Amino acid sequence: MQLKDKVVFITGGAEGFGKAVAEAVLRKGAKVCVADVNVDLGEATAKELQASSRADSVLFVKCDVSDASVFEDAFKAAVSKFGHVDVMCNNAGILDERIWEKQLEINFGGVVRGTMMALNHMRKDKGGRGGVIINTASIGGLLPSFWFPTYAASKSAVYHFTASWAKNPDMKSADVRMVSICPSGAKTALLDMAEEKIINYEHFKQFMERSKYCRVDQVVEAFLLAMEDDTIHGTAITIKSKEGVEKMKMSLVPAE
Repeated sequence: MQLKDKVVFITGGAEGFGKAVAEAVLRKGAKVCVADVNVDLGEATAKELQASSRADSVLFVKCDVSDASVFEDAFKAAVSKFGHVDVMCNNAGILDERIWEKQLEINFGGVVRGTMMALNHMRKDKGGRGGVIINTASIGGLLPSFWFPTYAASKSAVYHFTASWAKNPDMKSADVRMVSICPSGAKTALLDMAEEKIINYEHFKQFMERSKYCRVDQVVEAFLLAMEDDTIHGTAITIKSKEGVEKMKMSLVPAE
């Protein structure tokens, strides 16, 4: 997909990976809807993005991905503004083991809601234009992660949900690609956490001090790869600190 004049909807778009992806696609000539539950930060991010690109190419919408009606209203606002959505980035997430129900509702429930809304809007066999749906998972969802077991479970669910939809034979006629992004630890607000949010904090701190973080620009590269390479479908793109971006093909039985 060529990103020029395409519309990209990003949940959790006010900071971290979401903001960095918004900046990158704007540089390629796309239009962006920044969706975030934090209104003050979201509006500030939108103003910053508008100042560095065309003001009419950026929209901010308040969006709580755990609230179905609010999420739907946010998506409709983007369609009303730009006419359509070509790329859906379900990126919003939290890490806090104390509120595991909310963590599951945002990290996985929000991805399911966003995927289904975008798929129904995009699919060509239902009158749409086709598109790409990119779901933010994590390396922590592919490996046991005892510091945050519910977070890891939510990200594992994102990975399998995305792969399962990609295997659906109807996706060929729908012309919608599905990709999950699986970064290792990166220095974003997500990992700037209070001690009580995870299990065995001191062990985690020591582990991360010995580890090399992956860079935000590496994660942005993975998002752009998922958007622009039309051969990537039913794939998890992993980003590891030492290796950068690599495509990890999942074991999917070809749909006849």
